[in-house]
Amino acid sequence: MRKLYFCSFLLQILILTVIASCKKGDDPGNARVATMNELQVSSSFNWESTRDITLTVGIDMLPAHIGTLSRIAVFDGDPSKGGNILATGAAGYNSPFEIPLRITSTLNTLYLQAEDGSTAMLSDSVAVSDKVNYMFKQSVLKNENTATADPDCSGATPTHTISGNQTVNISNGTLYYVTGSFTGTINFSGTGGSINVCGTLHPVAINGMNNTCFITVTQGGTFIYDNNLVIGSGSRLTAYSNSHIHLGGLNMNGTARIINRCHDWVIDSQFSPSGSVENYGSMKLNNGLNINSDLGLFVTTDSLSINGNLNINSSVTNNGPIEINGHLYLNSGNFYNNCRLVVHEDLNLNSGSLVMNGAYLKEFGKIQINSSTALLMKNNSMISTSTYQQNADIQGTGGRSEIKITGSGQIAAANKVSGSIEMTTPTGTLVSGGSANFINGATLTKISTTQNIIPVSLCNPEGNGGVPPVTDTDGDGVANTLDKYPTDPTRAFDNYYPSQTGFGTLAFEDLWPGQGDYDLNDLVVDYRTKTVTNALNNIVDIKSDYYVRAAGSAFKNGFGFQIDGLLPGQIASVSGCSVKGSYISLASNGVENGQTKAVIIVFDDYNNVIHRQGTGSYFNTVPGTLSGSADTVKISIHLSTPLPILTVGVPPYNPFLIQNGVRGVEIHLTDRPPTSLANTSLFGTSADNSNIVAGRYYKTDKNLPWALNVPVRFDYTIEKTAIIEGYTYFPDWSQTAGLQYPDWYTSKTGYRQFQKLYEPLKK
Repeated sequence: MRKLYFCSFLLQILILTVIASCKKGDDPGNARVATMNELQVSSSFNWESTRDITLTVGIDMLPAHIGTLSRIAVFDGDPSKGGNILATGAAGYNSPFEIPLRITSTLNTLYLQAEDGSTAMLSDSVAVSDKVNYMFKQSVLKNENTATADPDCSGATPTHTISGNQTVNISNGTLYYVTGSFTGTINFSGTGGSINVCGTLHPVAINGMNNTCFITVTQGGTFIYDNNLVIGSGSRLTAYSNSHIHLGGLNMNGTARIINRCHDWVIDSQFSPSGSVENYGSMKLNNGLNINSDLGLFVTTDSLSINGNLNINSSVTNNGPIEINGHLYLNSGNFYNNCRLVVHEDLNLNSGSLVMNGAYLKEFGKIQINSSTALLMKNNSMISTSTYQQNADIQGTGGRSEIKITGSGQIAAANKVSGSIEMTTPTGTLVSGGSANFINGATLTKISTTQNIIPVSLCNPEGNGGVPPVTDTDGDGVANTLDKYPTDPTRAFDNYYPSQTGFGTLAFEDLWPGQGDYDLNDLVVDYRTKTVTNALNNIVDIKSDYYVRAAGSAFKNGFGFQIDGLLPGQIASVSGCSVKGSYISLASNGVENGQTKAVIIVFDDYNNVIHRQGTGSYFNTVPGTLSGSADTVKISIHLSTPLPILTVGVPPYNPFLIQNGVRGVEIHLTDRPPTSLANTSLFGTSADNSNIVAGRYYKTDKNLPWALNVPVRFDYTIEKTAIIEGYTYFPDWSQTAGLQYPDWYTSKTGYRQFQKLYEPLKK
């Protein structure tokens, strides 16, 4: 009995130990998949930790700057917080910056900047997608939500055309037409219905517009209602261009919706919408506006005129001119002003936030910013007022913004003006507050000595300082302040991959067409590429740095790359190559002879560019032995004629290993084609499962690779240790075709088995 109890106890301990060991393991995937050959990998997976996108950035230039070019800069993170620059180029009026971009699979947001050569700078962030299109706007934003065709009354039939002054009952989704004049009564009921107005609708009463009821005033139509129109949830009033609407009053409830595209919409009584209002035309409110509801949105993109006060207790977005003949009270919510706001009485920011993005605010009375309010001025925004009272911190970002005070200004206590804001007064002083209130680049100065220039635009009719002169010494259209090469008309910008400060890594197995041990350290090369472009965004030069970090092989391997988009004759010169043996033949321009595409040999034997400590064939793969450093091989390529990036392609192009001095044995990244000098008879032999006709290259029958490109400086595994043993989530990444753990190579907690990696172990 005791023996049985003891065995049972041992069994329980064993089970608990197994459970505990599973819990502290880095990933059950590694327990399930012990070797590379056990991986189940999709035949379409290309083993890339990057994605290729196309980016198009335009700029709606100010009229004064048409003919000049702005610099567009693309970052992988917020540049104010250390984001790395990825690309730069030129954009002008009707001439966008277009570029193919290779980014890490983990990058979800791009940060963009546009500078015009003066002091103007715009900035924004965009979500990553396969095709990113973005327009920087410096003028009144136009409606981009237009319908493909305006509705009309072409489907009118005698039984559904209403006129005169009779009573009409509308239900069950029936569509009625007003082609002449109707002055009677309309009763909606049941599931409601629709009215298309092509003539004049001037009813004595409209009842029951509560549920899925629609009135559409089409081109040339007129809708006049002397009473208070009530629109319930699910109902909609739409006005198209060249139509006319005049309402005695308007109440909206729940999910009711107003869409205005006309330029003659008038509401006489105070308007307090509880649904969604989208104003893409012109709207005049004769007795004030209260925005109270969080159920919908209030967006104006063209013109809004308010006689009376504007009270904001929810969110408002202004993309056009708003003029308020009374007061403005921001009591809660967010007011996004992206164009022009004019207030004739006082403006009180009581709570919530006012965000100005390249916008203008003219206050004829007093601006008071109270303690629970946030004011953010972005991208050359401007506030012009006679009296200014600041009781909260305010912030500026992007291009320098301006607060111009023509009368008196006060900043209470320890409140700050921070960032890219200049405040000006007639004397350069405030009634209360001073230089100590201005931090992180913010300044206080006289109006007469301002150095800040914000040009006049459709959104900003006042401006600050006029149009700045643009100096362009080399005459390429890019201002000196934006031009990386201001005295060279053939060059303008630098672009980097993977970034200006970072390196990517290429890691190879060198036994192809045999499989190898998958430590992927037979040749490890760090690289960084700079492409130099001109004002037309065409590539002039390609400059790359290569550094051999490891070689876990007895082979004397070489390394090169093919630029699939270039012919050999399109390259004027190549310099910096380390070719000392006899098996590589170079043409006079530095490219390899006998190639259909442009092929550059970086080195023909890695031993010629390293400095190994000790004797032996391995290099930096066995900790404690045969370590050392390498020379950086700097390749410089000059094109015969500048070519678009779309034509040339993006780094690292098509890199490959040359096996042990045998020129025909090339090892490429998966599905990258070989060069003209490759021995294609090796495809389909040993472990290789390539299919030239299908465009399948350098994969085993289990879809495993012989090379990886990692867009960071990669910590490879020690000798004879497969990569799957060093990286916890490598199996998850590969078996889900990159959908899971696209950051498998990072140093996040639990991602690595550090004792299996050469660099961390060496440290």
